[in-house]
Amino acid sequence: MVAKGLEGCKVEAAAAGLTLASSPAYNASDWRERNAPRSAGVLSRSQGLPSWQAGAKWKSMAKKASARQQPMRMEVTLERGPLHAGLIPLLAAVYGLGVGMFLAVEPTRPWILLLTAALVALGTDGIIRSYPSGVFRDVADTAPYLLLPVLLALGAGLFFEDTATGYWVWPAAASSAILLAAALYGQYVCVNPLAPAYPLARFILTMTTYLTAFAFYAVVYSYDVSLLPAAAVVGLVSILLANDILREAEASPWRTLTYAAAIGLVVAEARWSLHFLPLEGFLAGVFLLLAFYASTGLVHHTLIGNLTVPILTEFGGVTLAGLVLVVLGRIIAGG
Repeated sequence: MVAKGLEGCKVEAAAAGLTLASSPAYNASDWRERNAPRSAGVLSRSQGLPSWQAGAKWKSMAKKASARQQPMRMEVTLERGPLHAGLIPLLAAVYGLGVGMFLAVEPTRPWILLLTAALVALGTDGIIRSYPSGVFRDVADTAPYLLLPVLLALGAGLFFEDTATGYWVWPAAASSAILLAAALYGQYVCVNPLAPAYPLARFILTMTTYLTAFAFYAVVYSYDVSLLPAAAVVGLVSILLANDILREAEASPWRTLTYAAAIGLVVAEARWSLHFLPLEGFLAGVFLLLAFYASTGLVHHTLIGNLTVPILTEFGGVTLAGLVLVVLGRIIAGG
């Protein structure tokens, strides 16, 4: 209705030979000065007044009109996101406290980590649903956004349970909370692909995904899981994390899940092959991470139609450099 009214004003002004301010907020005095000569001429021709009387009458009319009407202004109210409202830092702090208790209490209480991960899932669901323009009807709509935070919560706790001891427990818990906050921020922003911070959010999510994958790959070796369950866990985690990366390509859900399953199978087979190679611990985790990195990167660029020679060269070079580091690490450790 407002747009139609403005359009009508523009037509009438054009018929009278006047110019109408096009900006939402304009200066009334500038508008009067710009249109006074032509307006005076219109009054002079229509009412038979001398030009000086028409000009004086026009100024009087314009002054009365400006006194009655205020300049039109457009105001946009921005809703505060959960980052500013404190929900993301609050959930990260709750997780940090929970994982710190899990790491500090001896003997280890697995239910503490499981309960903390459940709280992360519930909190993430609420944060995603609070997005102003988001439409989430049920759990199935928010489930894709919950996978990475929950897996990060579990993976970081298990990883630091094996590596952090003594006074390093609480710095490890704090770093885990910071990573979770970054992942929550990335998932929140990525609800809207047109958001200005979307590229940064996707980069943050990609980095946290790789860190989560490495945590699980290393944990499988640290806890001495047998071959078949280890390959199954590695494959399942890879499927879930690959699905989060490939979701950016905006392909159909079944197509994305199919490619993610293929990636999970590749990484699970890599874990199976490591049974016959002299790699253990972090070096084996890096080897599996390289397999996950290369497969997800190539499939992602295939889905978005951007698999070019420079992209192939980039992924090949990074993978080769990583393999060289793994071999050098094995030589140094063996020596």
